[in-house]
Amino acid sequence: MARLTLLDRLIPGDHVCWTTGDEAVRLDSLTEVAETGFREGHRVVYCGDDTADVLAAFAQRGLPTGRALASGDLRVPPIESSYLTAGVFDPQATLSFLHREIGAARDAGYRGLRIVADMSWASRLVPGIERLLDYETEINKIFAEGYVLGVCAYDRRAFTTASLRTLARSHPGTVRTGRPFDPARALRVRHTWQPFGLRLEGEADLLNESVLRAVIDHLLEILPDEYPRAAVDVSGLTFVDTAAARVLLQAPDRAAGRIRLVGRSPALDRLIEFHGAEPPADTA
Repeated sequence: MARLTLLDRLIPGDHVCWTTGDEAVRLDSLTEVAETGFREGHRVVYCGDDTADVLAAFAQRGLPTGRALASGDLRVPPIESSYLTAGVFDPQATLSFLHREIGAARDAGYRGLRIVADMSWASRLVPGIERLLDYETEINKIFAEGYVLGVCAYDRRAFTTASLRTLARSHPGTVRTGRPFDPARALRVRHTWQPFGLRLEGEADLLNESVLRAVIDHLLEILPDEYPRAAVDVSGLTFVDTAAARVLLQAPDRAAGRIRLVGRSPALDRLIEFHGAEPPADTA
C-alpha cells in the first residue's frame, strides 16, 4: 500500500481537524489510518453515516475487514450511539461514549485507540449542534493523556469556509489536501507525571489558543493535593504568538501560583516582557 501522504505522522495524543473534499483521497487516507493502527496494536473506531461505504473501501484496498471486525480491532458503532443519541447532539453523551471506548480498548490490551469521525452530520440542523465547538475544544484534555488519536473529518463541500475556520481552532492540528499533518506546525500537548503537569511542543498561536487554555484549565482541575504546583514545560515550543503568550502568562496568576512555566525560551521571555510582566525567577 502507498505511503501515507496526509496523516502518516499522527501519533496517539494528536487531535486534528481534517478538511476533506476528494472522495478517493479520503477513502485512501482512512484506509491507511486503519492499516497503521492495526500494525501498531491500536483499536480503530470509525464513526459516521457512511460506514457501509467505508467498510467496502477498506476491503477493496486490501484490509482484512471481516477479521478486524470479528476480533474487535475495528469497530463501526452507529452514529446514534456516538454523536447523535436520539437524534440530538449531546456533548455529555458523546463524552460518555468516548470514555467507554477508551476503557474497553484499555481492558482489551490495545496499545492505543484511533477514533476517526466523519462529521458530515454536523452540517445538518441537528438539535444541540451549537455546542459542537465547545465539545471539540473540551475533548482535548482527553487526547492530552496520550492514548487516543482523533481525526475529525469535515467535508468542505458541506460546510462554509467560515465554519470550517472556526471549527479548526478547536483542534491543535489541521490537515487538508496539499497540507499533510506536520507536528512542527501543530500544538502537541501531553500530560506528564514526573513532574506533574503538561509538556507543550510545536506551535502555540491564535489558531489553537482555545485548546491551550482548555488543557491548562483542566490541569488545575485534576491537580492532586499532594502536588503543590504543576509544571508546564514549554521548552518544546518552536513558536509562540502574543495570543498564546497571554494564556501562558496568565496561567500562574489564574492558578494562584499553582502553575509554573519551565523551559522558557528567550523569545518567550521577550513576549512576556512585552506584555509588561516579569515571571517569578523559579518559572524559568
